[in-house]
Amino acid sequence: MPSTKPPTTMNTSRLIRLGLIALSLVCLPSCGTAFRKAWNNAPASQGVAGKWEGTWLSAVNGHTGTLKCVVTPAPESKCAACSTKVQPHTFFYRATWKTILSGSYQAVHHVEKKGSAYVFKGDHQMPDWAGGKYHYEGTVKGDDFNACYECAMDRGTFTMKRVK
Repeated sequence: MPSTKPPTTMNTSRLIRLGLIALSLVCLPSCGTAFRKAWNNAPASQGVAGKWEGTWLSAVNGHTGTLKCVVTPAPESKCAACSTKVQPHTFFYRATWKTILSGSYQAVHHVEKKGSAYVFKGDHQMPDWAGGKYHYEGTVKGDDFNACYECAMDRGTFTMKRVK
């Protein structure tokens, strides 16, 4: 039985879908522009500062993906109450999930040197649908970055190596 829709309606809906797909493909590459700029302009590796890459792993559901991070000293104004031993740093993360979904966010972590290692911790507010408030604690020793994260919906680990 032939379709009851006029041919112009079918062509219009196809054009709209095609336009939306094209718009999505044009916009997707711009999602990581700020992170790519930070990655390309990352400071020289020193202490926790520099570029890191590795993976994240959820202990709750087993999800995993790639993870990159650029660490830079935070502006002094972000930590007026910090002691001289504890210094704020901006951790700019970029994580992927299922190889096609990715997201970037920045969190300020407070870093303290303890012997030959650096320990850090901090919190970051994400949207409620993404878990709400995240808490991070980790250690950088040499070229190894290991951390744990926890929020209302998830908890897991970050494991990265320094990029030279």
